[in-house]
Amino acid sequence: MTTKMFSTKRVSTAFILTSALLLGAAPAMAEEVPSAPEASPEVYKIIAENDQFRVIEATWKPGQQDKFHSHPADRVSLFETNCALRLTNPDGTYRDAKPKGGKAVARTGKPVASHYAKNMGDSICILRIVELK
Repeated sequence: MTTKMFSTKRVSTAFILTSALLLGAAPAMAEEVPSAPEASPEVYKIIAENDQFRVIEATWKPGQQDKFHSHPADRVSLFETNCALRLTNPDGTYRDAKPKGGKAVARTGKPVASHYAKNMGDSICILRIVELK
């Protein structure tokens, strides 16, 4: 019985230490989410860049999904085509968006948290993003 208690105690201690390490590392990992072009170069192409701005073209084929990424706080999104996108958060929650081609959205103040996007439509979705560095 003493051996069993010692063994259980060792397992519990190892579990607690491992959990603490993982929980302590979680915020650091969340902060290190790559930019869209780094995460999914097959979707996001940098088409212009200088010391102040970066222009990215994103192209999703029907059913295509990119990888987890983030965006800076200040940016403008220009939809070139009608799109049906599902934006999914790390916790599995998602939001569906159906922006129309020709629509532009300017955002400031808060970076976009980690997410990935999937083209839920049956046609190519093209978006240009202008990011302030």
